[in-house]
Amino acid sequence: MSPRVSLRHLQMVSAIAETGNVSAAASQIGLTQSALSHRIREAERLLNTPLFHRRQKRLVPTNAGERLLHAARVVLGEIERAEHDIDKLSVGIEHVVRLGHEAYGGYHWLPAFLAGFRTEHPEIGIEIIPDVSMSPFVALRDGLIDLSIVSGPVTRPGFRALPLFTDEMCAVMAEGHPLAGRAWLTPQEIAAEPYVTYHTTPAGGREYEQVFTRYRVLPTEVLRAGVTEAVVAFVRAGQGITIMPRWTLAPYLAQGGLATAGVTEQGLAIDWQAVLRRDEPTDSPAARLAAAMEGADLARL
Repeated sequence: MSPRVSLRHLQMVSAIAETGNVSAAASQIGLTQSALSHRIREAERLLNTPLFHRRQKRLVPTNAGERLLHAARVVLGEIERAEHDIDKLSVGIEHVVRLGHEAYGGYHWLPAFLAGFRTEHPEIGIEIIPDVSMSPFVALRDGLIDLSIVSGPVTRPGFRALPLFTDEMCAVMAEGHPLAGRAWLTPQEIAAEPYVTYHTTPAGGREYEQVFTRYRVLPTEVLRAGVTEAVVAFVRAGQGITIMPRWTLAPYLAQGGLATAGVTEQGLAIDWQAVLRRDEPTDSPAARLAAAMEGADLARL
């Protein structure tokens, strides 16, 4: 069966959902207000259902509108990625690997790594996909990214991991913090301080599992900061401490204002891995990129 709505209807739904009114949406996609109003009525006639209703002077998608909006974002996003890939072809890049990272990750190592990789594989380009840090496995499964670098164990079905290196999880605090200068901290000492973190959803193999749960303590106060830059900024300002992989922390330590300590006397190790979908061909551009990461000394970059 042929679709009843077209690409222009999907663009219309996306623009209205983003702006909340016909005038701004029409301006965004280069139509007059009356033309966009006609397009809304046309789509509603074709689908035989209202797509928007008015709430406090804003147009809000109905249930049917929300479903069409989801489809619009997927389709329009894929078209945008296809156009981006085609642009790359015009400058000699035949394949683009979409790289995502988890919340703990950083990209300070990527320029130096790519300098060598592009010499061997000039036909492969890399695009960093933002906003997948909280759910890189979901992004991989849904095809939003082709490769992710994650820390900790990979136990979910449907993925395969290539080991990169073992890192140290360390406690991080402002250089003037009362605990600064210590070689290592106990779980109880860490939990007694305001704890700055990305989010409060525990992740397998990380500090909630290896420190707080194992030793049956929890931070008395938690500040959720969302991204690495914000976590570091709050810690540097003396508003709490955090636990972070040393690899991720490296560029921030170089900026000064921070001190680190081991987590427990034994220390706390964590493994970095490059993760692909299990059905990813072994000779695909993403697999070749992951193999190059596995062979490189990323810890020193």
